[in-house]
Amino acid sequence: MNRDRECVVTNQTNGRGWFVTVLAAALLTGIALPANSATEIPLGKWSFVFTDAKGRADRPIRVYTYRPRQCKDKPCTIQFVMHGVKRNASAYRDHWEHLANLYGLIVLAPEFGQRHWARAAGYNLGDVADQADREKWGFSAIEHLFDEVREGQADYRILGHSAGAQFIQRMMLFRPDHRAAVAVAANPGWYTMPEWREDRKVEPFPYSLVKARVGEKELRRALERRFVLMLGEKDNDPNAENLSKTEGALKQGANRFERGENFFKAASSAARELGVNLAWELVEVPGVAHEGEAMSRAAADYVYGKK
Repeated sequence: MNRDRECVVTNQTNGRGWFVTVLAAALLTGIALPANSATEIPLGKWSFVFTDAKGRADRPIRVYTYRPRQCKDKPCTIQFVMHGVKRNASAYRDHWEHLANLYGLIVLAPEFGQRHWARAAGYNLGDVADQADREKWGFSAIEHLFDEVREGQADYRILGHSAGAQFIQRMMLFRPDHRAAVAVAANPGWYTMPEWREDRKVEPFPYSLVKARVGEKELRRALERRFVLMLGEKDNDPNAENLSKTEGALKQGANRFERGENFFKAASSAARELGVNLAWELVEVPGVAHEGEAMSRAAADYVYGKK
């Protein structure tokens, strides 16, 4: 069956509603509930509504999931997948179904809908401008969701494409204490550049860390975390659909590929100036343009080892 089953959960621990619903799902699928996971992901395609009581409880997030059969009786690597500007999380989950079967992954694709996470400020930028409390940032919602489904695991993997890649790139800078063992940003459209010094006369946030809620301290830690920037070599159209053409974005380059190369050069320079070991990687994918499915395949093969 390919249809999604649905469930509504909350990460509040002072009630039994989530337990009853998840228990029912577990009984239907034959999966034992681990003691340290509030929501168990059942076999096949599924979706549930996550209410983030640790963050924005007023902004529920539907999460599309897929659990392959080889993960029926054991926890597997948790792979988060962040959608693009179309907010089509179910499509990105579907991109990863074959990859989950191939590599033994539990896939979660949270949907940051326009209603609650409006425009680029709400999603791509993590809603940081309007929130002083970092636990209410969009980036923190991923950490809270991981707590909900972790099945005893210490870390997870995460990929974002296009607008989702912008989300990942900024998550690295604003929440460098995240628990992603590796984070992949595929084909971002524009960046928050790794520059924190006001005397460099760069464009301020959101185009850099100047006047942002984080600065040198967070950047140091971010540069030492494993981050993979993946660029499709054919994603070089200066007139591409949804490509930002604001003054700040154009200063980063004429197209997505050029902007990505300039961003990585800036990160390399920042690491040298700060005296930290850069753990970031730049991967250029031949023959691919702005294609979420193709970039997902390339990312999975790169991170997990091509089969």
